[in-house]
Amino acid sequence: MKALKKLNAVLGYICGILITITAIILLYDVFCRYVLGEPTLWAQQIAAYMVLVATFFGTSYALQSGGHVHVEIIVDHLKPLPKKICMSIGYILAMIFVGGVVNSCYSYAMMSWQNGWDAQGNVPIPAVILYGIMAVGSALLFITLLATLIQVWIKKGKEGEEEC
Repeated sequence: MKALKKLNAVLGYICGILITITAIILLYDVFCRYVLGEPTLWAQQIAAYMVLVATFFGTSYALQSGGHVHVEIIVDHLKPLPKKICMSIGYILAMIFVGGVVNSCYSYAMMSWQNGWDAQGNVPIPAVILYGIMAVGSALLFITLLATLIQVWIKKGKEGEEEC
């Protein structure tokens, strides 16, 4: 699990850098559009691609670091064993959903590879790259959810709290 933590942390920093670069690109586009009167043809699409990468590669880091929103009104008042059970049910439901996302993204990646699809717009990159990023990021989130679920049951100390 230490390797997963390190990988998620590295991806988290990369995502932060991507968001920073996205902001700079969009500021450049705003400058070109309103000051020079010549908008770029590529900035918004490149920014969208970078946000896509940051979103899908950053979700597992957000889970690992506790960055997702949790509504724990009931769970906080439970005894340790029922709390672990409730947390486990939540993680299992999340894994089912994320597993479906992985399957769909992988299927679209394969279809785009076989059919040679390109993303539409001014920057037509192969769609397999975008779907592949979504599939890999979702698979990493699935693995992190599984690791977090395991950690709920083997963790010593404060029962049922999450830590990946």
